[in-house]
Amino acid sequence: MKKSRIPTVFIMLLIMIFMSQASWAARAYITDSAPVPLRSAPNKQKKAIATLPPGTSVEVLKAPEWTMVRYTPESGDPKNGWVPTSSIGSRPPEETLTKELEAENSALKEKLANLEREKNELTQKQNELSEKLGKLTGSYESLKNGSADYLKLKQEYDSAKSTLSSAQENIQTLMQENENLKLSQKIKWFGAGGLVLVLGWFIGWITGRQGKKRRSSYFF
Repeated sequence: MKKSRIPTVFIMLLIMIFMSQASWAARAYITDSAPVPLRSAPNKQKKAIATLPPGTSVEVLKAPEWTMVRYTPESGDPKNGWVPTSSIGSRPPEETLTKELEAENSALKEKLANLEREKNELTQKQNELSEKLGKLTGSYESLKNGSADYLKLKQEYDSAKSTLSSAQENIQTLMQENENLKLSQKIKWFGAGGLVLVLGWFIGWITGRQGKKRRSSYFF
C-alpha cells in the first residue's frame, strides 16, 4: 500500500510545483546598463546560455536572490535560465524606454509623411478628375444642345417633306384635272364642229330644195 501511494504523491507534488511556478510567472525587464548573462543555474560560475541586453523583456519564474526567468529570443525558441534578482525590475530602464519612444516617434513621423504624400497624391488626382469632369460636362452640354438642334431640324425637315409630298399630290391632282378639262374641251369642240357641219349640211339641203321648187314654178 505504501509503495503504491509514493508515485501518486510525487505526481501531485510535481503538479503543485508547476502550478506555483505558473502562478509566480510575471513580466520583468533587464534594468542593468550592461548585458546580463542568462545562466543555467543560480550561480555566477555556471555556464551562460544567452546574453540579455538592457531592457529585455522576460518572464519571472522563481526568486528572490537569483531569479529564474524565461527568455524568448527573436528565433521564437524560449530558454529558461537564472539572472541576479538585482538585475531585473518591473519596468524597462529609462534608456530603453527612451529608445523605444524614439523608435515609435520615428515610425509615427514616417507614417505621417506617407499619409501626407498619399494626401497630396489624392488631392492631385481629385483636381485632375475635377478638370476631366468639367470637360465632360462641357462636351455633354454641347452634345445635348446639338441633339436638341438636330431634333428641331429633323422635325422641320419631316414637316417640309410632308408639305412637299402633299403639294406634289395636289399638283398631280391639278394636272389630271387639267388633262380632263382639255379632253372635255376637245370633245366639246369636236361635238360643236360636227354639229355645225350637220347644221350646215341641213341648211344647204333645205336651201337646195327650196331653189328647186322655185325653178319649177317658173316653168309653169
